[in-house]
Amino acid sequence: MNEYKHESILHKRHFDLQFSIRFEVVDDVNFYSPFHWHNHIEALYVLEGKIDFKVEQRKYLLTDGDMIIVNSEKIHSSKLNGHVKYILLQVPLSAFEGIYENIESVVFEEKLSDEGAKKLFPCLEEMLKYVDGKKPEERIKFVSLLYDFYYTLLSSYQVERKKAPGGYYGINRISPVMAYVEKEFREKISLSDAAEIINVSPEHLCRLFKKYTDMTFNEYLMSLRISAFYQALLNTSQKISALLEECGITNYKVFIREFKKTFGKTPETIRNERITRMS
Repeated sequence: MNEYKHESILHKRHFDLQFSIRFEVVDDVNFYSPFHWHNHIEALYVLEGKIDFKVEQRKYLLTDGDMIIVNSEKIHSSKLNGHVKYILLQVPLSAFEGIYENIESVVFEEKLSDEGAKKLFPCLEEMLKYVDGKKPEERIKFVSLLYDFYYTLLSSYQVERKKAPGGYYGINRISPVMAYVEKEFREKISLSDAAEIINVSPEHLCRLFKKYTDMTFNEYLMSLRISAFYQALLNTSQKISALLEECGITNYKVFIREFKKTFGKTPETIRNERITRMS
C-alpha cells in the first residue's frame, strides 16, 4: 500500500516560538531518505553537489544553485549523489495561524527557476547569520527574515490553490499502513497483513500504493530496509550478514541488486571505502 512515512520535524529551538522549525546547513555523503511526508512547507537549496529528489511521481536532479519547495503533505524522497551540502528549511503550517488564512490550500511552484532561486537564496543566507543569535534583537531579526522568505514565496511563487483535499485524503488513507511498515520493516511483513490494517484487499492496497506513491508496496518496504541497512553499514562495525538479518533482509540477491541501484556500489565496497577513509 502506498502510504509514506510521516516525518516528525524536530529542531533544537534557539528561541521560544510557538512552533518548531528545522533550519540548518546539511553536509553529508550519499544519504538516502525514503518516501515520507509532513505538514510543513519545505525549502531546500543546494550549495554544492547533486541530489536525486522525487515528489510524488515527479523526479528532479538538483545541482548547485537549485532550490526546490516541497508543499505540505506531499510525499517525497531524496538521495544524495556523493558529497552534498545544502540548506534545509522546514516550517509547519501552524506558523501561519492567525496570519494567513487557509495556508493549507496554497500550492507553491515546486522546482524554482534559476531566477527564483537567486532571488530567495540571499534571505536564507542572511538567516544563517542570526539562527544562533543570543541577543533578543538577533532573534527578532531571524524571525523577521523567516517570514520575509515566506512572504516572497506567497507573493511571487504561488501556482494554484488546492481545490479539494485529494492528496491529503490519499495520505490519510494509507498512512496507517505506512506507519505499520515503518515500525515493523525489520520483521517479516506480508501484503495481506498490511491490507488488513485498513480493511482492503491486497490488490486494492497495491493500487492505492501505486496511485499515491508511484511505488509498489514491496518497493516501499525495500526502501526502508535499504536506508536502515546503509546507515548501520556506515555507523557500526557489525558484520554485513548480521546487518542484513537485523534489517529483515532474507533475499540477499534481490537486496544487493536494489542496493546497487540506489548507491551504485556493493555494501562490501562501501564498507571498505569507509575503513580506508578512517585509517
